[in-house]
Amino acid sequence: MGFDLFMAVVAMILAIFLTWLTLWLFFGSRSDADMSSERAARAFLASYFTDGKSTAGTVATMANSVGGTAGDAQNNREATRRLARLTLISAALTAAIIITTVLYISRGNPLPSWIASPWLRAIAATPILFSCGAPIHRVGWAALSNRIANTDSLVSLGSGVAYLYSLALCVAPSLLPEGLHEWGFASMGAAITLALLCHYIASKHSDMRIGARSATGNERRLARQERISRVVVPTVLLIAIWAFAIEIVFGPQPRLALAVIFASNVLMLAGLVMSIVWMALGRSEASEKISRH
Repeated sequence: MGFDLFMAVVAMILAIFLTWLTLWLFFGSRSDADMSSERAARAFLASYFTDGKSTAGTVATMANSVGGTAGDAQNNREATRRLARLTLISAALTAAIIITTVLYISRGNPLPSWIASPWLRAIAATPILFSCGAPIHRVGWAALSNRIANTDSLVSLGSGVAYLYSLALCVAPSLLPEGLHEWGFASMGAAITLALLCHYIASKHSDMRIGARSATGNERRLARQERISRVVVPTVLLIAIWAFAIEIVFGPQPRLALAVIFASNVLMLAGLVMSIVWMALGRSEASEKISRH
């Protein structure tokens, strides 16, 4: 009882602090330096998945010119190939995690114990998060560090929480009932794979967008997305924060485990839904402009 009360107090204090931090991050006043770094970060976010070698000068140049050139098209083709490779690797590793998980929890499964070990799933999940998911994290944390609302930030936060908690369960499996042990790595892998797939599809169709839209139209589209994200992303963060706190205070046991699962799933699912929406809207807009030309 004493420990539960302590956890409830800690959860509420943490939720209040994170609520203030979220509101300050996205709605607080900004200095000129903040706005300058935000502009550079917005250009970086607009370019999404480059080869990771862009310099600050290149990003600054992109901030002043978001047009469509032959170099843009070549860079986009290289990014698309890289995204395709990362998506396939992530999908294969995630499928392996899901298959071994399903066979392990099914009755009379034929798997040897070493194949069913959660540590093997952790080994498969690690390159998904840190290698395949690197572009997601790079974009997501660039957005957060520059106080920009971005859907990849949600996927990055949610997948990171799911991975860390699943890894903790490998060390201390008693933290969670056995029936809930198995799906953390799988959900993290699925989220990263789907986020990469969304960006692959968007990148694959961006060649025709480069030729079809003007810089003004591109900036207008990005500004509209940013206005919507600036409301939706903080709202999702607040929902995840308070879902965690409410589960800790009022939820059934095991409270901590379920709170982590709820919060991470809210972040990942919301980030994926918004990524799919932006992808669909971008393709629709590109097709419409091409038909006009």
